[in-house]
Amino acid sequence: MIDQETLKGAIEYVLNKTPRMPFLCLPVSATLYAILKDNHNVDAKLVTGDLTYKGQYIFRQDFSIKTAQSDVFQKWAGHAWVEFGGMICDLSIFRTLYSDEFTKPCRSELVQIFGQGRGCLIASQSIMQVAYGLSYNAIDYLDDDMATGIIKGFEPLLAHGNENR
Repeated sequence: MIDQETLKGAIEYVLNKTPRMPFLCLPVSATLYAILKDNHNVDAKLVTGDLTYKGQYIFRQDFSIKTAQSDVFQKWAGHAWVEFGGMICDLSIFRTLYSDEFTKPCRSELVQIFGQGRGCLIASQSIMQVAYGLSYNAIDYLDDDMATGIIKGFEPLLAHGNENR
């Protein structure tokens, strides 16, 4: 297991390294996953799937990333997060939620629940559902090779992260 200060440092590192843009759940999650596994020996999982709020889809994974061709990632509508120690860690939800590009009807209600200026959401699946109305439905668990491919594919964007702050 990872202590809170080390986890906080890893999360801050990823959030500071990546551009403050919505809909970057896959590269942001893959980056955190790699750091937790490689640098801190955490038994983490890189997960993709659906995210719902009170039963309504926010993100719906319409095909498996594991079997997808590389040219269809632009069309992927799912969500990505990291799981470890019975917890879900969602690094991109607030960057997406606070963006004007996020136009789902639940936006204002979720902002009211969480407030402004949040960076990361970490809780167990049961707390996500009971306290926040959020349900994370895992579809794919991606392996290390997939995480590496995702990170390498997004390196040009991640390298310019400081320009978008």
